[in-house]
Amino acid sequence: MKMKTSTSTVALTLGLVVLFSSFSNTCKADSSYEKKAGTIAADVFVFRPSGVLLMVTGTALFVLIVPATWISGGTRDCANTLVKTPYQFTFRRPIGTDLRDYIDDY
Repeated sequence: MKMKTSTSTVALTLGLVVLFSSFSNTCKADSSYEKKAGTIAADVFVFRPSGVLLMVTGTALFVLIVPATWISGGTRDCANTLVKTPYQFTFRRPIGTDLRDYIDDY
């Protein structure tokens, strides 16, 4: 069995190939976005839970040593280090912030 291809079918196919090859590829993700997506995933699944764990552990440690820090006068510095810094790292830092770019200026 032999199929006949009409001239209009060939012309239409050739025209569509030329038309679609002239479009720029706008659906391709930018490589910087792909890097950012990996950073966001690592932040959400690794660094944020670690920050919560550090905050809970730091708060418990602060409660244990607060009498000693109160006597020596370093309660504020100790609270900043053990409680405030992990809190800000976990809840105040924008999601996807690369840890190398993180500056504790909150």
